[in-house]
Amino acid sequence: MNAQPQSRPCDMARFRSLMEAARLDAVIAWGGANFHYVTSFQNYFDNPGASLALIPADPARTSMIIVASWVEDAARANSAIPDIRSFPLWLEIGDIADIRAGTAAREPKPSPRFDLARNMATLADAAIERGLASGRIGIEMNLVSAAAFAMLQAKLPNATFVECSSVFTDLRAIKSPFEIDCIREATTFAEDGLRTVVATPLGGLDTTGLKMIYDSACARRAAAFPDLGFMGTRVTASIGADISPTIAAGPRITGNEAVFFDCGVSIQGYGSDTGRTLLFAPPTDEMRRIMDAICAGMDAAITLMRPGVAMCDIFHAGQNAVRQSGLDWYTRGHIGHAMGLGLGEQAPYLSPVETRVLEPGMVIALETPLYVKGLGGFQVEECFVITETGHDKLTSLPRDFMMATV
Repeated sequence: MNAQPQSRPCDMARFRSLMEAARLDAVIAWGGANFHYVTSFQNYFDNPGASLALIPADPARTSMIIVASWVEDAARANSAIPDIRSFPLWLEIGDIADIRAGTAAREPKPSPRFDLARNMATLADAAIERGLASGRIGIEMNLVSAAAFAMLQAKLPNATFVECSSVFTDLRAIKSPFEIDCIREATTFAEDGLRTVVATPLGGLDTTGLKMIYDSACARRAAAFPDLGFMGTRVTASIGADISPTIAAGPRITGNEAVFFDCGVSIQGYGSDTGRTLLFAPPTDEMRRIMDAICAGMDAAITLMRPGVAMCDIFHAGQNAVRQSGLDWYTRGHIGHAMGLGLGEQAPYLSPVETRVLEPGMVIALETPLYVKGLGGFQVEECFVITETGHDKLTSLPRDFMMATV
């Protein structure tokens, strides 16, 4: 991967093609990863209604961004979208020239934070300027508060608002080489951190202690490669028979239990996702049968990880293989998901209802975990880039228990 961060402009031609297929005249990106993706700007002040992008389907109509005045300069430095409109926060932001000249004036500030109604009016004005007052406008309904949506509808009473999450899913599903490089590097970070965890005596530690070891290992690697764009970690862990993950504290390791450990790292905003089960002694026969069954599911699913295969077919192959290996009751809602901006699971999912097919450039995390009350969590998770002829596996850890020390 190149050392210095690169721009990752959205493929606007593809985005507009997807809008046209959905019969949308424009799309609003309502903050978060989708705003980041379409603008190339990751907003520090990403509060609800504070990061907004209006992207028309017609390339003759310019796109527009709304951000807080505090981050306006950063937005202009990072985004190729020139129409950036800002709004004031509660902050006092002075200008040194005015201060030195004695011309600085008192300006009223919104209280306590910012004026959401003003942002909705600005967004509506931009839509009207672009001839979209009566258009079909895609919006991420699951992110928009009832209050904000009512304000926007009042300003655009003739517009038709359409849920557009699937447009963003299709847009972001195919990764650029830069995005793949980020996820590949994030996976290397994550595995390095997990190897450090199992090489460190863990007796007496709880989830907080495990995360501290993992975070420290990743921070050391980031310090050794400071230009890669390390942006943090994620750890999900459960210790022993108590299979409910805890963010902090929880049971402590004695050496007689299994430890479910799922982890990720963000490189320039792009997250990895991998996991294993840690043991401190050879597995019991019962544990061995469970791990072998979920690995059989992984093996069956991996054989189908190639372009043109429907995600639902991969799901059924994986789930059926686990069932046929002795766990005939095993049932999941999905056995994998896409990866990209952010450290959480992302659509599309390898689920029984997802008919999308794999395409070159998709990055997929595949997993068949099982949580057994009274025994522990069992996890193997692998990450793949779909290629023109098959797949490229990003993960390198053995697909089995990882032996740790007390």
